[in-house]
Amino acid sequence: MAKGSRSRSRLALVLTGAVICALAYPTAKAQAGPFEEGVEFFQGGHYRWALEKFIEAADQAPREPQRRWYLAETYRLLGDGPAAAQVYRQVLQMAPQSPLATAARRALESLGEPALATTQVPFQTRGASVLVPARVNGQQVGYFILDTGATFTTVSRLVAGTLGIPSSGGSVNLATASGVIQAPLALLEEVDVGGAVARHVPAVIHDLPNAPPTIVGLLGLSFLERFRVNLDLSSGLLTLESGR
Repeated sequence: MAKGSRSRSRLALVLTGAVICALAYPTAKAQAGPFEEGVEFFQGGHYRWALEKFIEAADQAPREPQRRWYLAETYRLLGDGPAAAQVYRQVLQMAPQSPLATAARRALESLGEPALATTQVPFQTRGASVLVPARVNGQQVGYFILDTGATFTTVSRLVAGTLGIPSSGGSVNLATASGVIQAPLALLEEVDVGGAVARHVPAVIHDLPNAPPTIVGLLGLSFLERFRVNLDLSSGLLTLESGR
């Protein structure tokens, strides 16, 4: 009887665990965010769908190295080595002593990419503003004002219209001299500052007040956070470094 009782007890525990899992799974699915959805697509081999989710997930938690790791792996599996290398270097910046960093170094080595990439960009000044030339989605568009206090990079409505950059559907509140306004959000496929390239950069479509036509936006943290930034006023060089 004791043996039968123990067997029934073990069976009851198994059944209880199965019921708990069955109840918990729909809840987890219902509460899944873009990262969890991306992992599911990734594990199923649907890398294009996974890429969209991991980009969104990385934007939601820009300092989370695991999300960047999955993003880099997805780029690699899609055959975009340069984009993968850039994101692997971001993992190195965020968690240089972690197992993810070790794996990122190995991945960079397999891609034939250096772990450390440094770009020096000559800049101009206009009053207190630092101006750097940039390409957006492969096109030379003009100068951006370097602004480490701006959360988002911004592009003018003219640039957005010329390059066919659509609004992502969201918006943000901006404080201006005329009060708080709502400006549309967009996603720039690529921003290239002197060879330092960032992919899928969140941006705001907004015209800077009283800006000359050659100044087309702000270079904010949505681009700059991908790099270690050093501004040398004496040499007139902006250094953008990724990796370690």
